[in-house]
Amino acid sequence: MYEKTGDRDLGRYHIILILLFVTFSGCIGENKALNEPVPTPSFSPIPTPTPTSTPIPFAVNTVQTPPPATTNKPTEIIPKPEEKHENIDNRSVAVEVNYREYVDWFRNYNLNIRAYTPQEYICGQYTVDMIAASEKAGYKAYFAAVTFSDGSGHALVSFKSTFSGITSWYFFEPQTNELITPETLKNELNQNMGKMATRVDIYGYFDDAGDNDPSTWRFAYPLYSKNY
Repeated sequence: MYEKTGDRDLGRYHIILILLFVTFSGCIGENKALNEPVPTPSFSPIPTPTPTSTPIPFAVNTVQTPPPATTNKPTEIIPKPEEKHENIDNRSVAVEVNYREYVDWFRNYNLNIRAYTPQEYICGQYTVDMIAASEKAGYKAYFAAVTFSDGSGHALVSFKSTFSGITSWYFFEPQTNELITPETLKNELNQNMGKMATRVDIYGYFDDAGDNDPSTWRFAYPLYSKNY
């Protein structure tokens, strides 16, 4: 009634194989799990925001500067009221002007922009134009006619004024703005024009009648005469 020794040993052998199989199968599973590469998690990079429009700057409280006040440009000449004189209608009486004011005005206004043109724009026209401009500015000026030794003539703007307590006549060469006195007239014209002045006359009235030849002009009310 006894089992055979070989059968008993075979059964034990099968049990051992089963245990070994179970044991090693677990180890193999663990080794496989250990040897398998661990998947690296993939991260999506954080997208860098890109501006879709021009950034709006920070609001800054600024003080609005009012625009500069507009100023009207001054006129070139501000007419002055005509100087009152008890004999204003009497052209034989000269009307004085303020020396400093008139000299400054004359030199600033007369910019020598007109060219001397024989038979078209000569000394007489210079003088007539400056006398008219002086009248508009409120200054009284007069026509001075110079006679030279060769019979020719020359025209100057003349005005009467008191300077340094002395009342006298003065002359302007309208082509150069040169200021001349009765005492320096002869030498100045001789030096500038090469002619010898023999006489100068200042008139309170003249009429050029639109003629460029001063020899045909009419003069009246002589105010001053001097022979050289």
